[in-house]
Amino acid sequence: MEALLKTINLTKNFGGLSAVSNVSFSIRKGDLQTIIGPNGAGKSTFFKLITGEIKPSSGQVLFLDQDITSLPQTKVSHLGIAVAYQITNIFPMLTVLENVRVAAQSRKTTFNLWSKALNHKALAEESLAILELIGLADFQGDTAANLSHGDRKRLEIGIALATKPKLLLLDEPTAGLSPHETRQTIELIKKIAEGLTIVLVEHKMKVVMEVSNTITVLHYGKLLAQGTPDDIRNNEEVRRVYLGGVKC
Repeated sequence: MEALLKTINLTKNFGGLSAVSNVSFSIRKGDLQTIIGPNGAGKSTFFKLITGEIKPSSGQVLFLDQDITSLPQTKVSHLGIAVAYQITNIFPMLTVLENVRVAAQSRKTTFNLWSKALNHKALAEESLAILELIGLADFQGDTAANLSHGDRKRLEIGIALATKPKLLLLDEPTAGLSPHETRQTIELIKKIAEGLTIVLVEHKMKVVMEVSNTITVLHYGKLLAQGTPDDIRNNEEVRRVYLGGVKC
């Protein structure tokens, strides 16, 4: 099967520092692939290169066989790549439903982005279906600013889903969550992955090993290893540089 997303020798230098160095990466449609590595390994920079938030120093990003390396972030988003970052990016003074509805409406170019949800019944129904999926339907009328940290992170995922992506990037979706919230998020990711291709950056190894089909390991901006959870679990070099020698 052809890769949905592929990077070829992707590199990003900041002065004398190489944050991402000649990384060639691919993910097939329907896969759930996790990127792991120590702090400073280049994981977040790699995400930003894929989405067009920053431009590479060299290399290419291909999505659906199209070179998107030089495209602006908004164009990349409209092609079907959505991202939910570790720090949530929501409209705090809008309701939970309005946050998702605005994202859904951003794909309806004939509509006024800020028009009332009641004027567009189909959009409201679509948004409510997403809230049902992420477990926030009961909070649809609440102001987003009043949500708990865990619920805000789920709302961020819902906003990303509302843009109808072909590829969803999740940046540390369980960071700062309680064990119960982490379990909720794991189950949500599994559910979403049934119909969507996902690339996940995650530090919690129990989460990584449970949800991933494939794991990619970055170290000092370079690709260290790639394989199944069992491959990575048994990789001595990965255990030495990232897992403290412990077999997870």
